[in-house]
Amino acid sequence: MLIGVRVEVTNRLTKIKTLDKTYKKKFHQEHIFDFNVNGRITVEKIGDMIIARGRKEDKFTTGMSNFAAMEVVMLNQEEISRIAKIVNVLGNDRLIKEKIRTFIDGKSVLNNLTEFDGLTLIFNNINNIAPGFLDNGWYYAPEIKI
Repeated sequence: MLIGVRVEVTNRLTKIKTLDKTYKKKFHQEHIFDFNVNGRITVEKIGDMIIARGRKEDKFTTGMSNFAAMEVVMLNQEEISRIAKIVNVLGNDRLIKEKIRTFIDGKSVLNNLTEFDGLTLIFNNINNIAPGFLDNGWYYAPEIKI
């Protein structure tokens, strides 16, 4: 099971078109999924959960890219759903949208949920590949893959 966030950054961020491949090659980890250049964030409702998703936009240029930054967790489907619902409550029945710097600085509501602890390493690793990522990116939570 995977849990994490949907990240959105400007296309102008350096190396954005090869970020997923570069990350996997440099850090030997599978943390970045579903990469969409010229994409936008969408909302999916699964039962009573609100989940972030991304898609590629073909009709117009958004100037933005998005991808899932996720951590493998050893939880069953019921536990993942419970965490997603908790995040939905923390977001007042909406996706949580915050600057990545907010999470890195420990000021996010997600910092209190241990299931999101791996995001700090993922975000810092991405910033090593694409300097400026921490200050210019946004994330939408939660995103899950069951």
